[in-house]
Amino acid sequence: MAVHDGPVVPAQSAGQEERHGHGHGMREGWYPCPSGAAQVRYWDGTSWTDQTRPDLLGWVHGPRVLDLPGVFAYGRDPEADGSGRPGPLDPTLWRRVRNALIALPILYIALILPAGYLLTAIGLSVGVARIIYLVVLVVICGSYGKWLIALRHLWARYRPEAKTAPAPPPARPDLWKDLRQAGYDSAARRLDEELAEGELTDVDYVRVARVVQQSARSAQSGESRERLRPVAEQIEEYGGAAFVHESRQRDLPVPRLVQHDLITGQARLGVAVATPRNPATHQNQWFALDTEVLRTSMLVVGPPGSGKTRSFARPIIELLGLQTLVGLASVVVIDPTGSAFGPAVLPGFFDIDIDPNRRPDAAPDDRSNWGFDLFGGASSPDEAADRLAGAVLPPETAHRDPAADSAARNALYAVISGFHERESRYPTLRELIDAVLRDSPVQLLNERLRLLDRPALIDLFDGRSRRFSMREINRPTRVRIALPEGSSPQAARILARLAIAQFVQVVAAPDADRSVFKGLVVDEAGRFVDEYVVQGLQRARAANAGIVLLTQSMGQFPEHLRSAVFTGTGCKAVFAGVEPQDARYFAEYWGTQWSAETTVTTGSSTTTGSGHISTPGGKKEKSVIQSITGNTAVEYSRSVATRAIERPVWSASEIINDVPTGHALISLATPDGIRTPPVLVNLRG
Repeated sequence: MAVHDGPVVPAQSAGQEERHGHGHGMREGWYPCPSGAAQVRYWDGTSWTDQTRPDLLGWVHGPRVLDLPGVFAYGRDPEADGSGRPGPLDPTLWRRVRNALIALPILYIALILPAGYLLTAIGLSVGVARIIYLVVLVVICGSYGKWLIALRHLWARYRPEAKTAPAPPPARPDLWKDLRQAGYDSAARRLDEELAEGELTDVDYVRVARVVQQSARSAQSGESRERLRPVAEQIEEYGGAAFVHESRQRDLPVPRLVQHDLITGQARLGVAVATPRNPATHQNQWFALDTEVLRTSMLVVGPPGSGKTRSFARPIIELLGLQTLVGLASVVVIDPTGSAFGPAVLPGFFDIDIDPNRRPDAAPDDRSNWGFDLFGGASSPDEAADRLAGAVLPPETAHRDPAADSAARNALYAVISGFHERESRYPTLRELIDAVLRDSPVQLLNERLRLLDRPALIDLFDGRSRRFSMREINRPTRVRIALPEGSSPQAARILARLAIAQFVQVVAAPDADRSVFKGLVVDEAGRFVDEYVVQGLQRARAANAGIVLLTQSMGQFPEHLRSAVFTGTGCKAVFAGVEPQDARYFAEYWGTQWSAETTVTTGSSTTTGSGHISTPGGKKEKSVIQSITGNTAVEYSRSVATRAIERPVWSASEIINDVPTGHALISLATPDGIRTPPVLVNLRG
């Protein structure tokens, strides 16, 4: 996949290329790619080069239909969707039409004598009686057979089309209309020049256009020029690099794994399979995610090797990373293995890389030379102690031994509040461990804090010059937190729970910036979730934030939290090869539906001179056949019964056996309550 998926205007038009006959005599420059891809390719005067650029102008003005959660909007033509001819007539309706047509002559012949006698008895002539009788019969049969609906359908499908001259393509709107209307033509020309030269990326366009439009909307009548002046000055000076992210990146530093449409904020994951199990609205459509559905949080369950990291987590991280570069989001990634999203996989991707396993010889300005603020996000000692206790104490302690949990929390609060009152600051990790071991009588708290007494963790929390505070996600930033699971698995869990709790704490704070979407992606999440995080799943929705929990099995979550985690996440995804218990969770959540079940029973009845023997039967479809051996008669019968039954949308067995490798069952929800049924998606499509 190319680094860009949408941007740049060709220097020559497609019509010019055709007139020059496949490149013969063309001048050097950028032309539509001869492969037909949505990009332009450089012609050096004699041959095509490997230099390509996205067609930004075509992408900006490309067709989009944003109507259904989960359907990729870019590339769908609203005019084509509205003017297409209908498909074949519904089989059920067609059967009614056919049956009514068959019944009409039969009823006419069968009832003509009694109906004629009745109509002539009231004084009508024979001719008038027959006309009235025929009209009444046609109305009855037509009403039953829905002939008017069928005729309208057939006319819409097979009506002749008048030949009209093709309309000229509409003029493309000005991308920088607000700047020109305010009188800043030089700023608009600077952007047009970069667009023509291929220097403007889709990230640049969305970022600059958003700032310009926001400034223009906020301007009062007659003041738009003054409001746009600082914006135009930056554009004149920096061009497409104006208002760039603090990383100075104008695009992702790695090739994009999937296609993105930054105008709608969607990432295309795969294609919905054309199966009757999928909703008709999604079949054969590109399946996509955006931050709007991620606001309801997401649970992803898949065994190792199922593709949930590469096919699901990576596209979501890319999506949030691009939204960060345009100034609309921030993202925190918890990387338990330290390698799934590390520098070897996503070099230069994250602005802040917190890695306890950092090499001692790393450069001081290395991205991984970041520490972690032990109390980041806390506004008071009480809040700081509560969040730290939730991370340090085992998640099941509050459920199994509330007294021990309360004692540990009170002891930790006493230490932190006392230190804060004396020193007017929070203690370092070294100071906290020493104070707790010296002053706390609670053995559980002492034992758990000793797990953090590791040189790598002391260096992470106390020794590094730059320390990340979770409050920084109120501005667009990309953060990765690696865990030392290989050397200190218990300490790694404490660090992960602390980071997740601080994330929930920050997004729910009254002073949080709601204009920036805050995303948290947690791999192997089952080991790091506690009751506070479960409560945060609901808080995130109203705070313009979302949490993506990836796990190998629901069994990794604490038993008393599994149901709350499952119901607290609006979006669900399950991959091939899940365990039976996980499949049952999803089958129960997606519920049941009414469907028609047809039962066909066949049999025969034999009649002899001595008696009558019959087998189950019903409607006769064949006449009596006389046996050549005598007076024995064999009657063959067949009955068809249709009944409505309630069956699972996807049963546990079907989830286990019918979801192919490389596929996932995905259901989505939006904050305003719209839900999609489970959709089988080919993530390799």
